[in-house]
Amino acid sequence: MFQLSSCDQLQDAGKHDSLVIQIDPEGSGRTFEGIGGVSAGASSELLIDYPEPYRSDILDYLFKPGFGASFQQLKVEIGADAVVVGSEPSHARNRDELLNPRPEYYQRGYEFWFMKEALKRNPTITTSALEWAAPAYLGGHWTQANADYIVQFIRGAKDFWDIDIKYISPGKNESKISTEWLKDVFKPTLDAAGFSDVKILAPDNLGYYWEICEEMITDPELESVIDAVGYHYVYYHLPQLGHEEYASTESAKSLDASLWASEDWSAHDGSWKNAHLLAGILNKMYIRDRITAMQIWCPFDGYYDNTGEWKSTGLMKADQPWTGYYEVSPAIWAAAHFTQFTDIGWNYIDSACGYFESSSGGNYTTLINPEKTEYSTIFFTDSVARSIELICPEQASGRIHKIWHSNESEQFVQLQDIEPLNGRITLELEPGSIYTISTLEGRRKGKALSAIPDSAGFPIPYAENFNEERPGMSPSYFADIQGSFELTSANGKQWLEQKVTEDPIDWTFFNAFKPLGPLTQVGDITWEDYDVSVDVMLPDEGYAQLIARMGELPVYTSGYILKLYHDGYWELLLNSHQILGSGKIGNKSNEWHSLMLRCSGSRIEAYIDGSLLKMVEDDRVGRGLVGLGCSWNKIRFDNLTIEEYVQNPK
Repeated sequence: MFQLSSCDQLQDAGKHDSLVIQIDPEGSGRTFEGIGGVSAGASSELLIDYPEPYRSDILDYLFKPGFGASFQQLKVEIGADAVVVGSEPSHARNRDELLNPRPEYYQRGYEFWFMKEALKRNPTITTSALEWAAPAYLGGHWTQANADYIVQFIRGAKDFWDIDIKYISPGKNESKISTEWLKDVFKPTLDAAGFSDVKILAPDNLGYYWEICEEMITDPELESVIDAVGYHYVYYHLPQLGHEEYASTESAKSLDASLWASEDWSAHDGSWKNAHLLAGILNKMYIRDRITAMQIWCPFDGYYDNTGEWKSTGLMKADQPWTGYYEVSPAIWAAAHFTQFTDIGWNYIDSACGYFESSSGGNYTTLINPEKTEYSTIFFTDSVARSIELICPEQASGRIHKIWHSNESEQFVQLQDIEPLNGRITLELEPGSIYTISTLEGRRKGKALSAIPDSAGFPIPYAENFNEERPGMSPSYFADIQGSFELTSANGKQWLEQKVTEDPIDWTFFNAFKPLGPLTQVGDITWEDYDVSVDVMLPDEGYAQLIARMGELPVYTSGYILKLYHDGYWELLLNSHQILGSGKIGNKSNEWHSLMLRCSGSRIEAYIDGSLLKMVEDDRVGRGLVGLGCSWNKIRFDNLTIEEYVQNPK
């Protein structure tokens, strides 16, 4: 509740003396560069499969100004057909595709589409891109070929989607960048291609915090190349408001380059607890670190729920395209407290930014527009109620101020307007809240016109013959984990084919995200007893896999796997490595075979071409999705069917 304070109210238990904040329009402060999301690691993969109007409604909650989160930035992954939470497709899978780009290469996946949809809603949004893994043929991250690859991503965005990438992060995600490569190879390549106006964000590292700033101070050429210094999780992962270990250094603050939290927050969900923390961190990032932009991984949870610790990360949830169901979480409205009342190019007023007391408690920031005609102050309160007195600028002392409030019970509620009295506004702030007081009008808590459909599990029975959608795309509801599975047609027929023939260059320094080859998935983590079958065709080498009860990712450590090699040898596996059965069938290359797994309680049966190969009793994996996997070959799949198995039906 918002109230004008009185002398009696200030005597209540837990109150502190009133804090006086003077809004000085001439006060110094850095330029605000926006709050946005990082669509990467296949975090957005299921959104494109949503039916209308729900897909547009979700996009509105994320990007539409003055409606929901109103993101001011969007960063996407430069795909390389390699795993993180999932795999994002490459725009150039081989050297020929790199040298001879075609429009269809830029129709793969969803990131270009996602950027375009964001720009439709907010044409001024700052778009950026970051490389994670890299295709094998590039020879490494710090090569001329990789510089060409990244620049071609920028060119393709412009040529085929009319998207201007504003910032490029050419480093390897969450790793140190080769500064010599950045200066001597990448920047000249970028300039020679006509993209000298594209700004460079580096190093996008997780660790070695602010180290590159020391190098920039002693290397003027490097400093001239980097426009923004970005690090991940400067408040730790999972985020902690009191975490001080990664605070920006005085050297970092002395640079002309901006300081960014270029991937952050990543709480387990968008609940009020995490939404409230988001507001506190957004304020503290400027107060403590002079960070002027924050990119949140991820904008929304748009992936299946078998992703371990990353399950449900995001400001909202949109992972049921088969129903259209989605959830608008409190975190959407925590972001709105900032994004709906500021814009890129506004300036912080340092003298009106600070802590109430402790750096790990309540805090506030104030921003003003370049014309110095509008301003907003955002308050994050901890467990203590606060009394605040704002001394308004002279030009705002006679204007109505808008007050917006969020707490655990209700978010983004407009309270009673207030007009300064003798140039001052006194506020009584509840504990555990977010407040925004602003001269800006016309903000709202948006609500989609269409009612959100009911939630429901993935439909079963399910059948997919891969004939209904156009070639070059991933079929609806399928989520690639490693490699790339695309619809392919020839001679009047169409099937699903894995397209990548070389293991991409990993981006991690600890190989935490390495499954055992290409993999895609579909279905429901709660499925228990079912039959699943698929037709497969193998070339002269390699193997195909059908997986039932597939559990945690990114390394599929659970599930029953029927694996068929090109020479006819087969295995029934548990958890990718334990052999439960094996044998051999007659096989010729380029010949179709039907694989089937039946899961009924602890009874697991494996079939090829209708013949029972092996039956085992094993109860170590009780439920999970369906997966299709293979070697790094162009393996074909067709006629997938999934049916609930009922033992001894009446």
